[in-house]
Amino acid sequence: MRLKHVLIGLAGLVVVVVGGAIVAVYSIDFNEYRSTIADQAKQLTGRDLKIAGELKVGLSLTPTVAVDDVSFANADWGSRPEMATIKRFETELELLPLIFGDIKVNRVVLKGADILLETDAKGQNNWTFGEAGAAAQPETAPADGGTGKLPTVNKITFEDVTITYKDGVTNKTQTVAFEKFSADMADATSPIELEIVANLNGNPVSATGTIGSLSGIVANQPLPIDLKAQGGGATAAAKGTIAEPAKGKGVAIALTAEGQSLADLTPLAGSPLPPLGPYSFSGNLSDAEGGYQVAGMQMKMGTSDIAGDASIALSGAKPKIVAKLSSSLLDAKDFGIKPAPDAGVAPAATKSSDGRVFPDDPLPFDLLRAVDAKIDFTGQKVIREPVIFDGLAVALDLAGGKLTIGQIDAGVTGGKLGLSGVVDGGAKQPAVALKLTSRGIEAGTLMQTLGQSAILSGGKMDMDIDVKGQGQSIRQIMAGLNGKFGMQMGSGKINNRFARIVLSDLFKLISTGSSADSSNLNCFVTRFDIAKGVATSKALAMDTNGATIVGSGKIMLGSEKLDMHLDPVSKQANLVKLAIPMNVGGTLANPSVMPDPMGLAKGATGALVGTASGGSDAVGALAGLVTGAAGGGADQPAAAPSGGCGVAAATPATPAATAPAQEPAATNSPAEQLLQGTEKSTEEVGKALKGLLGD
Repeated sequence: MRLKHVLIGLAGLVVVVVGGAIVAVYSIDFNEYRSTIADQAKQLTGRDLKIAGELKVGLSLTPTVAVDDVSFANADWGSRPEMATIKRFETELELLPLIFGDIKVNRVVLKGADILLETDAKGQNNWTFGEAGAAAQPETAPADGGTGKLPTVNKITFEDVTITYKDGVTNKTQTVAFEKFSADMADATSPIELEIVANLNGNPVSATGTIGSLSGIVANQPLPIDLKAQGGGATAAAKGTIAEPAKGKGVAIALTAEGQSLADLTPLAGSPLPPLGPYSFSGNLSDAEGGYQVAGMQMKMGTSDIAGDASIALSGAKPKIVAKLSSSLLDAKDFGIKPAPDAGVAPAATKSSDGRVFPDDPLPFDLLRAVDAKIDFTGQKVIREPVIFDGLAVALDLAGGKLTIGQIDAGVTGGKLGLSGVVDGGAKQPAVALKLTSRGIEAGTLMQTLGQSAILSGGKMDMDIDVKGQGQSIRQIMAGLNGKFGMQMGSGKINNRFARIVLSDLFKLISTGSSADSSNLNCFVTRFDIAKGVATSKALAMDTNGATIVGSGKIMLGSEKLDMHLDPVSKQANLVKLAIPMNVGGTLANPSVMPDPMGLAKGATGALVGTASGGSDAVGALAGLVTGAAGGGADQPAAAPSGGCGVAAATPATPAATAPAQEPAATNSPAEQLLQGTEKSTEEVGKALKGLLGD
């Protein structure tokens, strides 16, 4: 019986002691420790921590700690006094595991928090604390040399939490308002299950999925990721692993995304995006040397598709992008590029602010210096309405501000187009060297391909451009341009509005039998040599059913002044009075076409003579220029070549059939014959005029 009484007594003593301890603990006013906590925060961070509400402790086998109305000071330069304000913070722990040195947190709840992350104009951020924080003693490793036991947190919850990021460099602000954020895990070694419902810049977004365990993250072990997200009308997914998450290395993640329109993503992106789509993307993201790459990329935009591999290196002085891409169909309109001007629309006068054609605005050579790149692209069918490119091949190499166009080749309307060259934006005085060659491309299509209105159309055209220049603007480059330009076209059409501007009254010579929009041409040829910004005509001729017009002169590309002369030869007697030589002056922006005072009488009489004889010389030579056949003079008629201008030479009143475009004329070629024929016609005009006036 004594033992029984002893045990009862001991039990009573324990109850009294424990009960007294509980009463003592409950009698403690934990609010008295608020200043102590604030002092510790100040010592660690150099910032003020204020706890305006009560600090409450709930004692049980699962004690809770809650604190209300907490604020944490911002940096001195910050846009507002507080970096963070919190209405309520709660945490619940389990008491018994503490006896064995384990920390098990059942839940952590953050309510009504407003957190501001920001940088100033120099890029300094407000989450790097001052010297007081830096002076804090570093953590010491456990005595046994281990890493210590990680706390187990079963659930982290955000309710009504807003995080704002202000970029002082760009003056842009991004805001994430969490309606719900939860992270659940069974223990420190279990995967973390995530659920997020939020608003990004006022637009709803959500995400669900799992990531690796807390212990794995701390130990820098491979981190598995399996996440799905929705927002801005898009869905996205990421699944894979990061081998070394602390270093961001060993990335192997499959990415997918799709949506109806990029414009729906504008609020999320913070910058306007065009209304393009529907779109989809998939690829395998991995880390490469100094950067990242996406392999096996498949992208669709509207009806267009792009596939291939791309990478970006970030370890150098500037980013370097390398891409090898291909497409079975690429339509420019799917990427917001507008169609070229309609072939029937007359060219609009494009002028800079000072009334000049060539603008003096600095070209964006600095963009070439911002990044290095190597791009290879092949496209089975590439469309920029109304032009269709077949078998497009592009090879670009950008290094140190120097863009090398190794290849831009394509088939166009049964012909071939090729472009190569160098744009050196890294030089002190930027330099440009370009070569363009086209063979057998319909004239209107070629001009639209080059971004011009189709002032010529219908005929097959050859074009050769080989030019070099230096300067900060197009105007400067044109003022010192050197090289050659030439083009020739078989039977086709010329836009009437353009012809009226350039030919003035001579337009009536070529408009016979034409439509309201365009006039028929048997052929058109031009060739210029360019030296120090002066383009000198070496061949300029146009043949129609009504007349042959031969031109000569110069274009000063620097001043944009014109000094050209047009000599018409009528083919029809009723058009003789219209065949008046013209001088073309003024500027490219405002050309003036006036009759040649010295050639009025000579032009009229010469036109009559040309109708009878001299005209056949010019036409025959012009036919040879386009068809490759040699033309003869009046005393030695040329055999009429078949097709093209040859038809005009044989039967001037009959419209010519289309002739295939040929290689540019060589020295002593029909082009020279054309010029020689023109000189001969001039001599005959002089003799006729002398005969009319008397010896």
